[in-house]
Amino acid sequence: MTTLLATPAFAESKISFLVAQRGDPFQDLIVTAVSGAAQSDPTLSVSVENADKDPARQIALGQAAIAAKAAALMIIPVSTESAAILAEAAGKAGVPLVFVNNRPQIGPSGGKAVFVSSNDLVAGRVQMRLIVDKLGGQGTVAILRGTDTETASVERTAGGKEILASSPGITLVSEASANWKRQEAQEQVAAWLKGGRKIDAIAANNDEMALGAIAAIKAAGLSGRILVGGVDATKEGVAAVGSGDMLLSVYQDARMQGSQALADAGKLAKGEYVQRYDWVPFELVIAENAKHYSAR
Repeated sequence: MTTLLATPAFAESKISFLVAQRGDPFQDLIVTAVSGAAQSDPTLSVSVENADKDPARQIALGQAAIAAKAAALMIIPVSTESAAILAEAAGKAGVPLVFVNNRPQIGPSGGKAVFVSSNDLVAGRVQMRLIVDKLGGQGTVAILRGTDTETASVERTAGGKEILASSPGITLVSEASANWKRQEAQEQVAAWLKGGRKIDAIAANNDEMALGAIAAIKAAGLSGRILVGGVDATKEGVAAVGSGDMLLSVYQDARMQGSQALADAGKLAKGEYVQRYDWVPFELVIAENAKHYSAR
């Protein structure tokens, strides 16, 4: 457990932040944003718990926080199943919760649940639209999906396929899950290329997988011959766009997601109204504006 802010003289609302996986670059940016926002609000005490991608662990951490009478939960869910179980438990206990970044598909929880994220369908559409344009409407595309149980992966993939459906000259030749991980993506793309698969572009659901794809492409001696797109605009992703290794990324504002999620959790803890969906917009990152995003 990491305590972001603990000021006993002032703290009124204890908020538990359950993170799916520390060490993930994007989730770590969200944690940093929450930490910064917590520092400026003496009425909040925030603790961070790492589920380490284990649904059972996240459920146990959430149940412990509820038992300890947390004023609110913030959750980057490991899976829809863990999210649903915690939503039900929080609802029964009257503990409000805020889902951050990964927006699980869950029904009514019996309590107050809100969502702070970006519209992942839009990210997939924006990414694939530019890829199709750069290919001149002709060619072959492969998709690297994130974890298939997560809404972000499902919707980014669906958004990309919407664009492909209206692009008859583009063929989807391969797709696979690399679970958001660079090494898994590198191994998957290496296997595609070794098998003789003709691929003109790769659309990855996040920058980590895009960077893995680029490593495999370079190892195969195909640098510059396969377009690669990512999502999240992480520091390394933006650098790859700026260098020309990556065609694009889609900026997902982790800092805004983190600070908005904490603001919503604080309001819910005080019984104030919060809208169910707080959308944080995506922005396209290309070589021409990469320098701007490298400083964000």
